[in-house]
Amino acid sequence: MTAISSAISSQPPPLTNMGDRDVSMGKEDFLKLLVAQLQHQDPLNPADPTEFTSQLAQFGQLEQLTNANKSLEQLSRMSGEMEKMSALSLIGQDVVAAESQFRFNGESMQLGYRIDAPADKVTLYVQNQSGATLTTITARETSPGQYFVDWDGYTDVGMPLVPGDYSLIVHAIDADEKVIDSTSLIKGRVKSVDLSGKPVQLETSSGTFAMSRINQAGGGL
Repeated sequence: MTAISSAISSQPPPLTNMGDRDVSMGKEDFLKLLVAQLQHQDPLNPADPTEFTSQLAQFGQLEQLTNANKSLEQLSRMSGEMEKMSALSLIGQDVVAAESQFRFNGESMQLGYRIDAPADKVTLYVQNQSGATLTTITARETSPGQYFVDWDGYTDVGMPLVPGDYSLIVHAIDADEKVIDSTSLIKGRVKSVDLSGKPVQLETSSGTFAMSRINQAGGGL
């Protein structure tokens, strides 16, 4: 009686990675323990009804955990399928990614930024993979919001950049020259979608971005 009670009272193993067979066997084993306990109890010293009720309650908790785990798995699968459908619907559309890394294809493009507080000066820097600044752009808009500037792909000394991977760094300061939180934004047109991994990846004209990093999409960009 004591050994069986101790085994039942122990916390059940995590259900996250359990398949249907594992969960089913867990329930059957639990019931077998209870039935065996009743069958082999001493008639002169029967099981305590209070303890038996407690064990049944624990079985109920196990059942609830099993059902909750299945519900979470179903929600996760549904969420993943919805994300894939949303990504596929973006093919051919312009999107905005909250990313600093981008791919320059040799043509003029739009570089963006977002600031959450009034700024006195906002400067955009295009840097190569070594961190050297190649282009410096002074932005006109300094009020809180999201903005884009046209960039012709030339450096500060008038030389065209070769196609490749670059970074956009945004530096915003207020009147007291204190740094204001800002976000680099890259705009590009979705060419294809990679559904093979997580998160879903969008291949755009300005680089590859995770679906989770897209904060705006549509023809109104």
